[in-house]
Amino acid sequence: MTSSSSHPTLPGYQPMGAASGFNTYVGAFLVDPAKAAGTPERFAFLPEPKHLNGGGALHGGLLMTLADTFLGFTVQEAASPGMASTVTLNTDFLAGGTADAPVFAEATITRKTRSLIFVSGTLTQSGRLLMTATGIWKVLGA
Repeated sequence: MTSSSSHPTLPGYQPMGAASGFNTYVGAFLVDPAKAAGTPERFAFLPEPKHLNGGGALHGGLLMTLADTFLGFTVQEAASPGMASTVTLNTDFLAGGTADAPVFAEATITRKTRSLIFVSGTLTQSGRLLMTATGIWKVLGA
């Protein structure tokens, strides 16, 4: 599951872009460029033991980071060429994840106005629903 670079990969997926800032500490966010917005398993993340909480499950903060990143990527596509910023992110934790299998995500734009974009999505692992998320992003300058 790793390539010749230092970033983990999955067949068909590629890094979403160069990580910077906080995201360099999290790990590689992956996208399947052949899949459109709203497609199941469009996004992926390969968790490691460092992503676990004290109870041995994927840390809730990590799952929230994944939701914000994957939903935000989908929003940025819808806002293009402009930029958008997270206003709200609501999450529901449904199951604990592990460090031994990829986490997959999907995100769908549910409503778009001139200044706001509404989005929903899910995080799954090994066929189990780990989290649902909804959010609102503000289109900057609108």
